Amino acid sequence: MEEEFIVIKGQLEATLKELQSLRDMQKDAIVAYKDITSFLDSLQKGIKVLTPRELLSRKLNLGLYKGPIQYMMWREMESILSPGLSPLTLDPKTAHPNLVLSKSRTSVWHGDIKQEMPDDPERFDSSVAVLGSKGFTSGKWYWEVEVAKKTKWTVGVVRESITRKGSCPLTPEQGFWLLRLRNQNDLKALDLPSCSMKLTKNLDKVGIYLDHEGGQVSFYNAKTMTHIYTFSSTFKEKLYPYFCPCLNDGGENKEPLCILHSQ
Repeated sequence: MEEEFIVIKGQLEATLKELQSLRDMQKDAIVAYKDITSFLDSLQKGIKVLTPRELLSRKLNLGLYKGPIQYMMWREMESILSPGLSPLTLDPKTAHPNLVLSKSRTSVWHGDIKQEMPDDPERFDSSVAVLGSKGFTSGKWYWEVEVAKKTKWTVGVVRESITRKGSCPLTPEQGFWLLRLRNQNDLKALDLPSCSMKLTKNLDKVGIYLDHEGGQVSFYNAKTMTHIYTFSSTFKEKLYPYFCPCLNDGGENKEPLCILHSQ
């Protein structure tokens, strides 16, 4: 990309030089070339824009430059993008007994009453979480989760063999690649060590991008496609989307987590 800009800049400079020479040689032909000054000004502005600079950092941020870049460029064309929004649903067999799923299985929230549920091996009994019904063993996948009006939540990707009974550290070493919000503005990537981030804008929708072969899980502000954080790892087993709406805290965190689908 940088070489192409250098070539274009060189062509513009050559054209500008020729036109400046022509203007100097034909000062008497002002009528014929009365518009040349404004044209030259435009060329000069264009060259300034293309003046050598660091177009892309040589130390590329994986999450910024190896992700769903098409969403950043053509947001309004999402129906024809690839990967498009993955049509995910929630797996009720994995849901903690306090969680309530919508009929469409695209929304989940914490209920006040613990439901009587079969203690399936897949079901969480400590973490108030649920997994997506589809796992990924290869490919690139992108989905979005609406988190608006919630004061806390945790979303991300986990491997199939995670501990679901009792508690364990929610770290990449244990098979968790997660982004967590607490106290409405305490945003943290649960890496090792964890990474705290300051929220500068409302985070109403979280975009999650998984590149299985590329060993990448990235998080974005789905409204602006601003990069939040990227985990890098080597994935050797099936991975599942992870959703934790957290306790409703007496109604303060009652809003559901919602998986967004293309319209």
